[in-house]
Amino acid sequence: MKLTLKKINTFFFKENTNFEWISFFRIAIGFLLLLHFISVLPDFNSLFSTNGIIPSDILDTFIPNNIITFPKIITFFSSFGISEIITTLLFKIFYVAFSVCLIIGFSPRVSATFLLVLQISLVKGSSFYAYGVDYFSSMSLFYLILIPSHYKYSIYTYLKRNIQISNITPYKRLFQLHLCIAYFFSGFDKVLGFNWWNGESIWKAINLPFANNDFNFNFSFLAHHSILLIIIGWATIIIEMLYPIFIWIPKTRKTWLYLTISMHLGIALILNLYIFSAIMIIWNLTNFYTFDNKQTL
Repeated sequence: MKLTLKKINTFFFKENTNFEWISFFRIAIGFLLLLHFISVLPDFNSLFSTNGIIPSDILDTFIPNNIITFPKIITFFSSFGISEIITTLLFKIFYVAFSVCLIIGFSPRVSATFLLVLQISLVKGSSFYAYGVDYFSSMSLFYLILIPSHYKYSIYTYLKRNIQISNITPYKRLFQLHLCIAYFFSGFDKVLGFNWWNGESIWKAINLPFANNDFNFNFSFLAHHSILLIIIGWATIIIEMLYPIFIWIPKTRKTWLYLTISMHLGIALILNLYIFSAIMIIWNLTNFYTFDNKQTL
C-alpha cells in the first residue's frame, strides 16, 4: 500500500525542471490563435457583428443572459455612445495584441485570461459557426492561465530577474490525463455505433461538400474497395481508444504519438480542417514528445 502511494505521489508531484513543453505550448497556441483570427478577419463582420449572416437577435435566443458575447459587448459600449465600428476595431486590436503578448511571454497568464474572455465571446456569440478547434482553443487558454509558462523563452523572465520556480509536474499530469480521456471517449463514441465499423463514416467524411477541396484527391476507387474504408475506420477507433495505454508505455509511446499525428495530418489534408488538426498535434507534442533522451514525461 505504501509503495503504491509512493508511486502515485512520485507520478503526480516529482520535481521536474523541464519547462520546454509549456513554453512550446504557449508559443504554439499563441501563433495558432493569431493565425486563426487573421484567417477569419475578411469575414469577421459577416460572422460576428450584430448584422451578420445570422442576426444577433436570433442567436441570442439560444444564449443565456449571463453569457458574455461579442454582440452584447457591442450593445454595452453603444450605451456609452461608442459605435459598433469602433468597438469592433478595438476588439480586433486587443485580440491580436494579447495573442502577440502570449507568444513573446509578456505576462502570459494575464494575456491568456483576457484572450480567453475575447475568444469565448466570439464562440458563444456565434455558436452555429463553432466547432472542435474553438473549444480546444478555450481549453488551451485555460491551461495557460493555470500553468506558469514564463520560465523559459519569455520576455517576462528578462524583465523580472527574481522568479520563484514552482513544481509544474501536477499541471502536466492533469493535462496528459485530460488528453487521454478525450481520445478514449472519442474512440468509445465511435465504437458504439456501426457507421465506423463498416467504413460508412469515412466514406461520408471524404465526400462532404467542404472536404477535399484543396488537393482534390480521387477517392472513387474506394467505392470498389470498401475493405479499405473498414480498415481506416477501425484504425481510427483503435488509435483513439488505446491511446491512454500505449502512449504511457516507453517502447510504444513514439509509435502511438506518430500514429496519432498521422491521423490528424490526414484530417487536415483530406477534410481541410487545418487549424483543428494543428491544435491537436500541438496538444500531443506538448504532452508526450520529449525533445531529447534526457527529458522525462
